[in-house]
Amino acid sequence: MAEITAQQVMELRQKTGAKMMDAKHALVEADGDFTKAVELLRERGQAESSKRQARATAEGAIFAAQRGDHTAAALVDVNCETDFVAQNDLFRALGATLAEWMVGADADTTTGETLPDTEVAKITETIAKTGENIQFKRGVRFASANGVVESYIHLGGKIGVLVEVDGSELEDVRALGKDLAMQVAAASPDFLTREDVPAATIEKEMEIYRQLARNEGKPEQFLDRIATGRLEKFYKDNCLLEQPFVKDPDKSVKDLVAGIGKAIGATLTVKRFVRFQLGQ
Repeated sequence: MAEITAQQVMELRQKTGAKMMDAKHALVEADGDFTKAVELLRERGQAESSKRQARATAEGAIFAAQRGDHTAAALVDVNCETDFVAQNDLFRALGATLAEWMVGADADTTTGETLPDTEVAKITETIAKTGENIQFKRGVRFASANGVVESYIHLGGKIGVLVEVDGSELEDVRALGKDLAMQVAAASPDFLTREDVPAATIEKEMEIYRQLARNEGKPEQFLDRIATGRLEKFYKDNCLLEQPFVKDPDKSVKDLVAGIGKAIGATLTVKRFVRFQLGQ
């Protein structure tokens, strides 16, 4: 039997929102297997949310830069040791410079290991001035040939988002892209559409929902129907186009996009999104 530590219990509570003793019992039953413990809590209805995020542990910030015509944008995740330096003007200037470089970079993704010497030198110079270690964790760029790319920074740099919308470069579409980026920041979808959800993920969710219904005393012949209904909520929680629009929950994001497209006489397609969260 694996020894269960207080740290493990705390991490499970942060992930699921479960009560302390529920989290401890799940870890004991799962013999310390974190993933299995999460599944047990969800099956018993003891997990507050399957999407609850652990608190960020790294200091630093997410930075964004955008091309003037809104056809390209980039995010970079730059880490440092303390929040004091994360708020420092030198660090902020470095992050903005690295994001501007990323917009024009040759590659669509970059890590600290692939960062060119010119940008590494800028980081080294800032390290010397601040006296604190600074690392470039990751960078991503979106570029659109027939639409817009919008960026959004949330919570002072704790979260950053890019969204690409194809079909038009009109001001209305730019506003839509910004709204969608805010949606991604707030609602944290994992997928763009329900078709993007892997079959293995769907089957795992169905297994959890069947067991949850079974534990609630539902008849065996109704388990698949109940699980299928709960899967619809999974799609609404986890797929961007299925989510209720944060500014008007009575309509879905899919309906929002279709409505704006109809109003401007264009077929609009949300192509992709990315969400950076500090420490993840």
